[in-house]
Amino acid sequence: MPRLFQSEFTYPNGFADLAEDVPSRRLPYPEMEDTLRSVSAPGWDALAKTRAQAPAPSAFPETAPTPKPAPQKYLELRREFDGQPELLALHALTIAAARRADPPEIARALFLEMWQDHAPFLLDHLDRRWQLSALQTFRDFGTNEDQRRAASELTVFFALTKLYETERLYSGEKAKSPFSLDTRARGGLPMGLTGYSMRAGDLDRTLLGMLWQSAEADPVLRPLACRLLTDLNRDRSSLFRRLRLMRRDWKRRHKGKRDR
Repeated sequence: MPRLFQSEFTYPNGFADLAEDVPSRRLPYPEMEDTLRSVSAPGWDALAKTRAQAPAPSAFPETAPTPKPAPQKYLELRREFDGQPELLALHALTIAAARRADPPEIARALFLEMWQDHAPFLLDHLDRRWQLSALQTFRDFGTNEDQRRAASELTVFFALTKLYETERLYSGEKAKSPFSLDTRARGGLPMGLTGYSMRAGDLDRTLLGMLWQSAEADPVLRPLACRLLTDLNRDRSSLFRRLRLMRRDWKRRHKGKRDR
């Protein structure tokens, strides 16, 4: 079999190189503080009732400076949220600020105030992508350890879920279809880890239980974090639902043996 990597490492330059790609290291958007003040000036109620309108194509220059000014970024967000409440575009702008170095304090204040006072509205209108982006922003903007810890745990959890579930699609199996108990390959897990036991494993329950405890710890983060975990529990195409189906199949097969 040909050697796929010249280095023994999957990422040859190591983690110091990977850390350089973390978005928060990028230069901040110029004029962000003034833009946030201007956009938020009408107040929450007005922004919730006003519909964002996509700017005309002429508003977007053929070449933009790097980093682009915050007003230009906001025009792009208004285009993305065209026809939706303007409050969502402002929420997205605070998230954009958090992804860059040295975000202005007003970005943190506006983001946290929106989730403290308007969480039901945001959860009703934000799609999953923006819910997860908000979760990651609590990691950056959190005002206490409970917020930052829970947001960090859940951000890593959902990122790994996305990676795993994407790779699994290449197995040819649909997301809702559990693997057969008869097709398990021989061999161990990476790093010498012990495999999950279909008979008595409780890693799934323990992991989700710990995440739920963290999600409930802070009243501002709780609506978002608990909504995401509840939706995961309801989803019929998740790893956890498939494992439950596989365990049920295992118990059905072995019931007669235990009875005897």
